[in-house]
Amino acid sequence: MTKALSIKQPWASLIALGIKDIENRTWKTNFRGRIYIHSSGTGAKGKFLAMNEKQREEAAKFEKFYPLYFDDLQRGAIIGEVDIVDCVINHSSIWAEKTNGCFLENNVFYKKGTKIIYNWVLANAVLYDKPILNVKGKLSFWDFEKTIIS
Repeated sequence: MTKALSIKQPWASLIALGIKDIENRTWKTNFRGRIYIHSSGTGAKGKFLAMNEKQREEAAKFEKFYPLYFDDLQRGAIIGEVDIVDCVINHSSIWAEKTNGCFLENNVFYKKGTKIIYNWVLANAVLYDKPILNVKGKLSFWDFEKTIIS
């Protein structure tokens, strides 16, 4: 079995297309390796507007990910795979949410009570031509066994 991670659209497709190289979470992971990308049944609020200007410009470069097609993005399915190669705080990627503050963790100071955002660094994304449909996601990592249908 391989680990899977449920991610809301449009973020799931952006990751599977190799556009978004960071997944932001409030929890740290020591896991490194290949995971399935599961597009959850619900999408992010605000859709295209959920991105900042630089992110919208980057996403718009890819014909497969045009904002008019947001409602057509696959939901409730395994849509691809990606490698988690690192987990850091305050990555330089345009997709990384930042943490500010004042206590020490990983040689960075954060203020007590600061919500730390961990940036999972992603690489080697693959978007499936045929997603695995009707897959119910879960919170955190979960196991998924891919069955090949010929």
